[in-house]
Amino acid sequence: HSIDLVNPEPWEQRTMPVDLDTDYLVIGAGAMGMAFVDELVTQSRHVRVILVDRRATPGGHWNDAYRFVTLHQPAAFYGVNSEPLGPGGDAFASAAEIMAYYERVVKKLCATGRVRFFPQCEYEGDGRFRSTVTPDEVYQTTVHRKTVDATYSKVEVPAMGPPKFPVAAGVSLVPINGLAELDRPWSRYVVIGAGKTGIDALLFLLERGVDPDRLTWIISHDVWLMNRALLFAKDVPRSVPWQLRSHIRLTRFEDFFPQWEKGGWAFRLDENIEPTRFRCTSIIEEELSALRRISNVVRKGRVVSIEPDEIRLEQGSIATGADVLHVNCTAGGLPWRPARPVFEAAKIAVQPLTFCQPAFSAAIIARLETWSDDDAAKNARSTPVPHPEFPHDVIA
Repeated sequence: HSIDLVNPEPWEQRTMPVDLDTDYLVIGAGAMGMAFVDELVTQSRHVRVILVDRRATPGGHWNDAYRFVTLHQPAAFYGVNSEPLGPGGDAFASAAEIMAYYERVVKKLCATGRVRFFPQCEYEGDGRFRSTVTPDEVYQTTVHRKTVDATYSKVEVPAMGPPKFPVAAGVSLVPINGLAELDRPWSRYVVIGAGKTGIDALLFLLERGVDPDRLTWIISHDVWLMNRALLFAKDVPRSVPWQLRSHIRLTRFEDFFPQWEKGGWAFRLDENIEPTRFRCTSIIEEELSALRRISNVVRKGRVVSIEPDEIRLEQGSIATGADVLHVNCTAGGLPWRPARPVFEAAKIAVQPLTFCQPAFSAAIIARLETWSDDDAAKNARSTPVPHPEFPHDVIA
């Protein structure tokens, strides 16, 4: 089941080891797992790594992402340290570019002879993992250094599971992925979700020429949005000092995001509504202007259920019908997770260490791992920064 991505042998000639031996066992070949392994292998010439993932290809949640998604930050801030992503620099890489990129990176890592990749395997604990294709293939690994959990962030996208609310028979509901496969127009589109995914769904429909009056947007909570135009690498020397100065001058937390808004770093959908959430979602002014063309914005809490003729919400209901397409964009994305020590004896829990930068954080953790054997010293330099959900999480 182990795949030699450089010189693959015919299946019938492969040996199928049961007992494996490695320095690091890394669970999860998503953005954080790949960034960790890449930096670990770069910093150490002799380290051996076994990389396990339940999906067939590396890239984590990008395997389940909608086809038209792109990064909401420059490619320079994402991916692995040793390999540029797509065009690199300030480019916003597409899903196709990102998937091809991680395939290329895992081949490069395996070509070192020190990394082995086991796709479609489920980790069971204590160094043991099992093939999901051939369940009687079980591997027991002797780990000489650390077991690395690169799945701790628990990234969620809508295509990974059913909606979190009941949907009556006959109701047309798709995850955002379904928008790329539409084969007929609908009288109305109802987009459920206020975050990055919901915004992407609405912008996709608007770009396809859908009249804003045919769109309904259900928002459970208004969110603060970051100005993506100011996230480019050339802006960092100006933005970081500005942010630090603005933080120091604050006397009340309530002024934090309004101060960012005055400086052009933050937006809100409705200038008369104070957002109560922040999830690192970024946007540019042109996109914000497009979203503000949508007049039918519903703020009645979360969806409780969708019936054939109405959508029930926590604070009321709205009408729907047979010729309405409902688009589910309510998955957690990068949900808030409680912080825990990164380094714990024979384990590493990969977590964000910097604001909204999971891949960079994983690379930092790998570099710290090669720097010292003292877990206390490494933990002192790696305070986890849980992905924000509320505005106060930014400075909590």
